[in-house]
Amino acid sequence: MKAPKLPGKYNVKSKVVINAPKQKVWQVMEDFGNVYTWAPGVTESHSIGSKESGMGAARHCKLDGFGTIDEYVTQWVEGTGFVYDVTPLGPLNKSFSCWWLTALENGSTELEVVLSYDIRYGLFGKVMHSLIMRKKLESSLPDALNALKNRVETGKLVRPYLTKKGSELII
Repeated sequence: MKAPKLPGKYNVKSKVVINAPKQKVWQVMEDFGNVYTWAPGVTESHSIGSKESGMGAARHCKLDGFGTIDEYVTQWVEGTGFVYDVTPLGPLNKSFSCWWLTALENGSTELEVVLSYDIRYGLFGKVMHSLIMRKKLESSLPDALNALKNRVETGKLVRPYLTKKGSELII
């Protein structure tokens, strides 16, 4: 099964091979609201609403040095991947991201991620994009994939799971 095509004039893509079976990688990816536990650039995240995974799940993320975004799952293929819409941030208009797994013959898994987006703010946005944002996206996307690879292969978290019990924070 191929990954879906995304709308958007601009694209940033990255791939990584993870030395683990597809199902093990999926177990980390499907924990949609807790991306902060393995992605170094996401300093905080939590689910929006009661749905934590699957079609219709959503999360709020605080990005180191960027601000905050909300992400809404619009396509979900259990065990394989998902697509989510991202709220505007800086010169990026609404964006779309696809995270897709392919099992390899040697028991490892290829993860391909595509971020597709349009630019807002006219000429000013295009200049911001070409001078700053594109380079940041091109370097941060492979970093995120390698962080997921590290999480799956070693089991190590970047940040511990935080849960709330009543008004008490449990670490």
